[in-house]
Amino acid sequence: MKHGYQKQIARQIGISSQHVCLIINGKRRPSWRLSKQLAKITGTQPVLWLEGTTEQIKAALEEGPQPLPQ
Repeated sequence: MKHGYQKQIARQIGISSQHVCLIINGKRRPSWRLSKQLAKITGTQPVLWLEGTTEQIKAALEEGPQPLPQ
């Protein structure tokens, strides 16, 4: 994943790109509120940000937006 994408995510949410990087790399876990914002911006699910592994998060971001469950 490109660093520019992390900066774009961070800018849209209003947090630092360093914080986004820490979350993606599994060194920090976001709050429920932040995970919902990350999910909305990236087209993923909040649970990915709360419980996903680094590999799962990176794979989801490289795949692009995921369809919402029915």
